[in-house]
Amino acid sequence: MLRFSQLFLSMIFVVQLCGNISAAHAMDAEQQTSSISVISPQKKISKAESAKIDTENLEIGFFIGTLSVEDFGTNQTQGITAVYHLTPDYFAQLSLGRSDVGRATFEDVVEQDFLSDEDEKFNYTQLAFAYQIFHGRSFMGEKSKFNSHIYLVAGLENVEFAGESNTGFVFGSTYKVVTTDWLTWNFELKNHLIERDFLSNKKMTNNIEFNIGFNALF
Repeated sequence: MLRFSQLFLSMIFVVQLCGNISAAHAMDAEQQTSSISVISPQKKISKAESAKIDTENLEIGFFIGTLSVEDFGTNQTQGITAVYHLTPDYFAQLSLGRSDVGRATFEDVVEQDFLSDEDEKFNYTQLAFAYQIFHGRSFMGEKSKFNSHIYLVAGLENVEFAGESNTGFVFGSTYKVVTTDWLTWNFELKNHLIERDFLSNKKMTNNIEFNIGFNALF
């Protein structure tokens, strides 16, 4: 009986001791928690600004290239152009071009000139419209990339050549590369379809032109 009483008292002492230890740990944890200060970060909200997007619709520039006039060989051509972008996919283009055409093949054969120096000038005034069929990026080297576009072009023109002034059609394509926010490169391939009456020989002629142009954006 005495042993049982001693064992019972020992158990009570152990339970009380464990309770005191737990209470001491809880008080220490509470003190540590109360001593911790929460630091709120300095929140600085930056002011949103609208992106500066260029909205130029007008291009003005010049071009230089080659023009192959049917029956008269290939010669240099040059001119000026103005482009107005109606929408992102369409633009209207006004071009003034000129080429000094050489002697015709049959003139060399008969060794006789049929055209005066003034009549050998191929001058055209052209109004065309273009539709964008592809757009993407062109890469020139590993780090240089530019926005680029491919357009189909068609329109009307007036051509003065061989002592005549004729209305014709023009059609082709333009490859446009936007190098900066104010400059574009343009590579054009087009056909001047003109009906020509030369030495009582009336026929429809195809005159192929390829040129490279540089336009400034406004």
